[in-house]
Amino acid sequence: MTVMAGRETASQFTEILNRVKVAGLLKKKPSFYIIRLIVISLLASALWVAGGFVGLLTNQHGAWILLGFAIAGLLGILSAQFGFIAHEAAHRQIFRSNKANDWAGLILANLFAGLSYGFWQRKHNKHHQKPNYIDEDPDINIRVLSFTVESRDRKKGFERWLSDRQGYLFPLLLFFTGFDLLLDSFSSLSRKDRKLSIRLLEFGLMAVRQTAPYLAMGFMFGWLWAIALWVFMMMIFGFFMGAAFAPNHKGMPLIEKDAKIDFFQRQVLTSRNIRGSWLKDNLMGGLNYQVEHHLFPSMPRPNLAKAHKIVVEYCAERGVPLVEMNLLSSYVVVIKYLNKVGLSGQSDPFVCPMVAQLRPRY
Repeated sequence: MTVMAGRETASQFTEILNRVKVAGLLKKKPSFYIIRLIVISLLASALWVAGGFVGLLTNQHGAWILLGFAIAGLLGILSAQFGFIAHEAAHRQIFRSNKANDWAGLILANLFAGLSYGFWQRKHNKHHQKPNYIDEDPDINIRVLSFTVESRDRKKGFERWLSDRQGYLFPLLLFFTGFDLLLDSFSSLSRKDRKLSIRLLEFGLMAVRQTAPYLAMGFMFGWLWAIALWVFMMMIFGFFMGAAFAPNHKGMPLIEKDAKIDFFQRQVLTSRNIRGSWLKDNLMGGLNYQVEHHLFPSMPRPNLAKAHKIVVEYCAERGVPLVEMNLLSSYVVVIKYLNKVGLSGQSDPFVCPMVAQLRPRY
């Protein structure tokens, strides 16, 4: 398969964008998000009330603490749901006004998910501009994972030990995603490219979000159990965040830094869709439609499934490969790829012939 000339491929995105616009799929749907936020907030409130009753029972019999962990885990899942909506606000999916989206994202990310909105927005925008570009995409520049042998070989000590075994350890590492994001969130507040008042506001909201659950759990279950419950809640939150984002690009072709690929094929060839269902659409925040999300990042979540049909049809017309698989199979691919890099000094991540032929030649 050959790659079309820049002018012709540039028109591919224009063509499919026109089809999506005609279908009305770029129109905002704030009511979807408002209703969703109300439902998630009511569920979270009910869980905290239930936690208070379980705390009283735990004081009478310690075995009830298991139910406390179940409640903490569910709260972690709901925190991830707040995080997904903050992610959508950063993409201007909710409101027409950029300012309204930014304020919604800041409140949801910092106060409800406990992560820095500014850090996430900056990092995630870089990812969307050049997904799977070596040394350009922050999502493949991770401390404990290596996506090329060269990246693995640059790591030292414990990070290198983890990279050597990263495929086997990947499911376990997902549980620590929340802590990694939290550290990056707080460290990002030292950057001086944003107003001090916004950074202080973000710090205050994150501090409230991270301390308030611990204090509440401390009063309900005692201070030692509160530590364990807070850590467990963060682990479940991190797992759901990491598990939703991991299948989307990991194990897909990597692109060398200087390679030139048009926008349409860059987004389609480096992204993987997960076959959807009502449950996956909700638990993954719509990220199972990763190709459509990368092509139309400002498209509201409810419209992604409809856009998927248009994209599949268009890719078939143009002979552009679109990767789609079930969720379990995607994790198998990711783990095998990580093991290939971690365990072999001869791995070549440029496994896609179309992308491989775009490598710069000197």
